[in-house]
Amino acid sequence: MDLSFTEQQNALRKTVRDFVEREMPREWVRAFDGRDEFPHDLVRKFCDLDLARINIPKEYGGKGGGVLDLMILFEEISKRLAVLSWALGNILLYGNEIITVNGSDEQRAKYLPRLAKGEIMFSFGLTEPNAGSDAASIRTKAVPEDGGWVINGNKMFITGAGVTDYTVTFTRTSESKYNGITAFIVDTKLPGYSTRPIEKLGYHGSNTCEVNYDNVRVRPEDILGGEKGLNNGWKQEMKLLNQERLVLSSCCIGIAEAAFRDALAFAAEKIKRSAGTDTQSIQHTLAEMATDLEAMRQLAYSAAWKEVQRMQPVLETSMSKYFCAETAKKICLRGINVMGEAGSLMAHDMQRYFRDILILAIGGGTSQIQKNILSKVLGM
Repeated sequence: MDLSFTEQQNALRKTVRDFVEREMPREWVRAFDGRDEFPHDLVRKFCDLDLARINIPKEYGGKGGGVLDLMILFEEISKRLAVLSWALGNILLYGNEIITVNGSDEQRAKYLPRLAKGEIMFSFGLTEPNAGSDAASIRTKAVPEDGGWVINGNKMFITGAGVTDYTVTFTRTSESKYNGITAFIVDTKLPGYSTRPIEKLGYHGSNTCEVNYDNVRVRPEDILGGEKGLNNGWKQEMKLLNQERLVLSSCCIGIAEAAFRDALAFAAEKIKRSAGTDTQSIQHTLAEMATDLEAMRQLAYSAAWKEVQRMQPVLETSMSKYFCAETAKKICLRGINVMGEAGSLMAHDMQRYFRDILILAIGGGTSQIQKNILSKVLGM
């Protein structure tokens, strides 16, 4: 198993690092976090670097990249401003990946070239107030009417739903729990579509919303995947899970590394200033953080290698999502402990790392759901 990166991937990492240092200095990020506004300007600048096309097939104007490229990109961005990763997910994941994997030929031709240029963004409308971890229990309904479909219902915790151009909306189209779900590409300007932003502890600026569908009328050609997509929404969702878990794992790695680096720098300065500091206790804590961080990285990128080899690593990607999310939480908490009272100050970034990392144990399948999957795959 070769976990080394290609020359192109190393160049991508440098490009993203340079972008982060140039466009997101620490003081600016702290001010941005306080404003809680969607980072439209940063998304535009990212697209101007020609990176929105990274995981779009070449025949649609893309670069033909895959999950490893996305992981590198999301990891580097998350070291400085994790919420930008989620904002870019409205193009790279919920647009590029969904349309490439599940879209019809007509939908790929219609949306992918525009996504490649950063002209449009997508959001992912699955979760509902009473259907979170049990996502197949959604109640939002689409019923046939006058040759089209009419959607009524509510979605909850939908990232970017108030600022994106389309929301891939999962609906109930028959009574079968798993074989009665259809995803529609819903234009967010349609009458009856409305959103309400939700205030959160972390990921400020993600525009997380409650979405209401009040007699939203869509066309048959808006079914994700065309006619073949009718009642196949759950199967379409399953095709995306491995990559989603890996990309979220890379976000965890980015936040955890930032927390470790900040704790290391703070501790070195503190030990230099204070002769009476309990040096060994701090050293041991940092050693634990470094070891856990490396374990996260090895697990996530080895699982990604298996995904690239088309080995269907459901076990490994679930392990990665669960382990990276929970371990990153521990690393951030240790970082706060190393910094003491300074770790909770808004003038430092450590408190933001901790606030942001919490959602990654929930979004994309909770840690408990990942353990359920692991148990099932292990035959229990």
